[in-house]
Amino acid sequence: MLVLESGAHLIDAATTHIVQGVPLEMVVKGAGRPLLFLHGMDGIEAATALIDSLAAHFTVYAPSHPGFGASHLPDHIGTTDDLAYFYLDLLDLLQLEDMSLVAMSFGGWIAAEILVKNQSRIRNVVLGAPLGLRTGDRRRQLVPDLFMMTPQAAETVQYVDPALAQDPAALSDRELHRLLRNREAMALFGWAPYLNDPKLGGRLHRITRPTLLVWGADDALLPASYRSAYEAALPRAQVATISQCGHRLYSERAQQTAELAVAFAVRALEE
Repeated sequence: MLVLESGAHLIDAATTHIVQGVPLEMVVKGAGRPLLFLHGMDGIEAATALIDSLAAHFTVYAPSHPGFGASHLPDHIGTTDDLAYFYLDLLDLLQLEDMSLVAMSFGGWIAAEILVKNQSRIRNVVLGAPLGLRTGDRRRQLVPDLFMMTPQAAETVQYVDPALAQDPAALSDRELHRLLRNREAMALFGWAPYLNDPKLGGRLHRITRPTLLVWGADDALLPASYRSAYEAALPRAQVATISQCGHRLYSERAQQTAELAVAFAVRALEE
């Protein structure tokens, strides 16, 4: 079973940054050009290996979204739209230019919401299995409803190898507290409408930065039609697929995901 001990050093390295009065937990590590990393539904600790690999090439800024990890959640932040504006404030605070943006799953949804608003500080984008598009209609559910599953089932559906599913009984009190905060925050941002912004699909054409979409070939959460819709909506999208990989490609195939992200970012920066 996957536990968070591998992410302990990452969390211990986090510092607190104040963004518009909101305390934000963020890891800053590595050297080189700046890269913003936005984590998925299970927090930055689940992406430790990927963040470490990216930090070998870039200075990585990896925040815990408001409500996740140790980041505060003020009353005025309750949607991904709010998170997008919050992160635009963070980028203004950091005063970084020509950044790479790598974002996974829920973080990919947030990244898309950021980019349709303002992409002036971003040079290139890697979206790993991004959420955010319509997940169903009145007749059918396109994306399985994680909130209606048992926690164990919701975990296992996101991996090809079910042994990677997280076992809460194996966690320390600190890790369990973070896990529960992450799940609570995810329910807030993704409950209704379910894991999507109905307006996002019509706005993705505004993302004109070079974009790499990375999918797990065996993603049981996001069907082929959903992936195709994302690809078709982005004007400058390239696509890469990782075999024998589910939705959580950032932990199940961290090294391959990092290699694709680094290679794409380096090429885009050289253009």
